[in-house]
Amino acid sequence: SWHASWWEWHVLMLAAFGAIAWSARREEPEERFSDLYLDDTAAGKREISVLFADLAGFTSFSEGRDPREVSKMLNAYFEVAIPPIVHEYGGQIDRLVGDAIMATWGTRGDQPDHAERAVRAAAAVQAETTRIGDRHPDWPRFRIAVNSGEALVGVVGAESGRSYTVIGDTVNVAARLEARAPAGGVVVGGATLRGVPGLRATSLGGIEVRGKRDVVDAYLLETGLR
Repeated sequence: SWHASWWEWHVLMLAAFGAIAWSARREEPEERFSDLYLDDTAAGKREISVLFADLAGFTSFSEGRDPREVSKMLNAYFEVAIPPIVHEYGGQIDRLVGDAIMATWGTRGDQPDHAERAVRAAAAVQAETTRIGDRHPDWPRFRIAVNSGEALVGVVGAESGRSYTVIGDTVNVAARLEARAPAGGVVVGGATLRGVPGLRATSLGGIEVRGKRDVVDAYLLETGLR
């Protein structure tokens, strides 16, 4: 009977890990190992903050322009907009579609200050993109909204379309608030305002949101954070 020697065991282990790594690299980052998740692991409710941002007037800016010019503008903005979200303030880019960004905080349950992180990231994104936009007066400007609350966090979809994301009313309201934000401004929901002590913001009153019976409190972030 055959018995593997010490070095043969290590060769077999190395080959196994190599096969796993090769298989994982063939999948999209969001889908890696998702088939191994149990239902309880793949989905759960957590208190999170969601940031939505897009460019006001992007459609009219793109119309009639060379796609390479539009791509240059987007790359210039995203090169300064995404690092504050991902690195400095610990957010995660949930999706990046055209001129729109959706980012989240608190999805792993390890950021009790998720609301403050999201608001500070939003302010940093506006500061950096405004600096670039001032050199290009014809470029559109970002409008941003942040909303906080409970959401379902987990893997959604089927087969190759599976992705790790967040769903729920908190996310929907964040998207609706973003549509009400002025170009160059940041709008936050009531729960976000309460989650950031000392935040300076001006009340926009109750905003009617399609699909909700009650109005949603919204606040326009003032320049600077304490």
